Amino acid sequence: MKRLERTPENIHFLMDRRNKPRIIIRPGESLEIETVRADNMYLDRENPHFQSHDHVMSVLANPVTGPVYVEGAMAGDRLKVTIKDIVLGDSGNEGYYTYVPGQGVFANPFYPEAFPPKTEWCDVSGRVISLKAAGREIQVEAEPFIGTIGVAMAEGVTHSFYSAKSMLGNVDCHHIKKGSTIIMPVNVEGALLSLGDLHAKQGAGELLGCAVECDGRVTISVEVIKGTDPSWFGWPQVNTREFIGSLGYRDNSIEQSVKEAVYDMMKRLETDYGLTYMEAYMLVGQCVNIEICQMLGQACGVLATIDRKILDQIV
Repeated sequence: MKRLERTPENIHFLMDRRNKPRIIIRPGESLEIETVRADNMYLDRENPHFQSHDHVMSVLANPVTGPVYVEGAMAGDRLKVTIKDIVLGDSGNEGYYTYVPGQGVFANPFYPEAFPPKTEWCDVSGRVISLKAAGREIQVEAEPFIGTIGVAMAEGVTHSFYSAKSMLGNVDCHHIKKGSTIIMPVNVEGALLSLGDLHAKQGAGELLGCAVECDGRVTISVEVIKGTDPSWFGWPQVNTREFIGSLGYRDNSIEQSVKEAVYDMMKRLETDYGLTYMEAYMLVGQCVNIEICQMLGQACGVLATIDRKILDQIV
């Protein structure tokens, strides 16, 4: 199995087709990727706070490891990434969750009182992590997932902190975890896949503006779905043994994000399962599940899913 380490030359912050590939893999080949914590190791117990969102961005937040060149992937294809394993805190570094003034769903003016920055630290290396409340440690089960995974766009450059239909990116969907398969577009030769921003725990919507952020390593394998494949592909997909899922995200609108994801799900049922448009609409209307991935002002993302046990009755 190949390995891509978290050395400085393998870490970047821009999704850019001009980034030099750090490793080449073949379809079906496994790759272990080491990641860096979302703060780029800026915070520590002696320097535990960000003062504002602008401060977060100024220290180059949300590093990703890569890019990975996938042999045979060409513009117009799709990249199918299977997440085989996620190990958190393998470097021995602590995880953290933090309140950054002006960041999060209840930032001013929603709550008029100004609060100072606050950070809590936690060990993320086990199956249980400790959160702090009322002077106590609250034990919760860890839920490792990848906050940011994406490919280079055909044109333009964007920070790995953001997301787009054409690259996926920082969608903070907690189902992007071990056992899941992610399907995203290929815009340039080799796809140029990068990932990072591992989380040990996060509630729906990442309302605080921060999850339990940590480093770790991810094992993946990839396949290339050629552009001639007749199955439906509009928005990036998150699929598991239990469900098929379509992501949708639009700036400043959870409602529009829901519509995008649900419409994509309907087109998948129409194209891949042989339903008419109205049959798909009627079925989705009763059976779709909606999960909010992000709800942070400009960043709004959702995942629409339908259980496979329902779909198995169609085919």
